[in-house]
Amino acid sequence: MLPEGTTTELIVKLDPSLYRKHLWHNQKGKQMLYVQLKKCFWKLLSNTLHEWGFTISDYDQCVTNKIINRKQL
Repeated sequence: MLPEGTTTELIVKLDPSLYRKHLWHNQKGKQMLYVQLKKCFWKLLSNTLHEWGFTISDYDQCVTNKIINRKQL
């Protein structure tokens, strides 16, 4: 999983000593953080996203989409 921006900031705040060393910035200066999810957390996350109205891609289960105010998330 590759969270970015605000999501990355929140994850780093959870445990700075663990996550700060994995923090990096892309070419546009946006904070990025690679994380590996445990299977049980992935199931919880994907079920929650589905409950919130996100559609999980048939081709790549790491990709979800939702249209809000005519904009794709």
